[in-house]
Amino acid sequence: MALQKRTDDLDWNDLRYVLALARHGSLSATARFLKVNHATVSRRIAALEETLELTLFERRARGYVLTPAAAPVLAAAEQIEAPLLRLGRLGDASRGEQISGTVRITCTEGVASHTIAPQLTGLRQRWPALQIEIAVEHRSLSLARREADIAIRWARPKTGELYASRLGAVPYRLFRNPAAPDRTAVAAFDESLADLPESLWLKKSGLKQMIRSNSMLPLVAAARAGACAVLLPEYIAGQYPELVAEPGKPPVTRELWLVLHRDLRNTPRVRAVADYLADGIKRALRQPA
Repeated sequence: MALQKRTDDLDWNDLRYVLALARHGSLSATARFLKVNHATVSRRIAALEETLELTLFERRARGYVLTPAAAPVLAAAEQIEAPLLRLGRLGDASRGEQISGTVRITCTEGVASHTIAPQLTGLRQRWPALQIEIAVEHRSLSLARREADIAIRWARPKTGELYASRLGAVPYRLFRNPAAPDRTAVAAFDESLADLPESLWLKKSGLKQMIRSNSMLPLVAAARAGACAVLLPEYIAGQYPELVAEPGKPPVTRELWLVLHRDLRNTPRVRAVADYLADGIKRALRQPA
């Protein structure tokens, strides 16, 4: 079947099922979210796979996982979804719903300083009545207990009544100032963050961890000054022209997710901030290093 014919036959309602299954991970959770039975979810996914002549999901013990072939389909579905959500928010505005109040965001330090903070000017200009709180935590604050309204997390949550939207893959590379005298020295997180994927890779790398901290900011500053290398997300290191990437394949790749509690996902102020941040983060992740 020709590609044009396959895309002409696409139905947005089928793409909604792909988005929902990708976000919820199981037929039962997807069915509850879409208010249909699980057989309908399975049938609509199968119909779309037949139309596209692609396998979009693999069934595993813990649920359904996207195949590599599903990535462009998911991206296209998200691009179609975004303007529809915006139209919905315009409808809310026309009914007199004001975007105001406090929205509390929890994320790690690097995400807060390099990803969220740069967007605050535009967000404040759009909704001047909003108050934004940023809780910088390495642990996951509880959305259920209202410790935060929005979470930006480095893994998809596996429990709780949560809505998770994948923001993108984040490749990590070693970066250094070319003036650095010792090419075997690296700045790394301390033992309190030893279980992070980047910490585990550095432990096996053979590089000498000469500078350590529980904060990303001094590690970045040390690398920029030429004291050592640092393992960073490409989109963060790209903000510092003095840092040059080591060639080769990224040694670590993580995924960034935006997470909301389902009870809050349609609250106008939370939805507005979440969509604004998601759009900005996705653009940042697409920027070349």
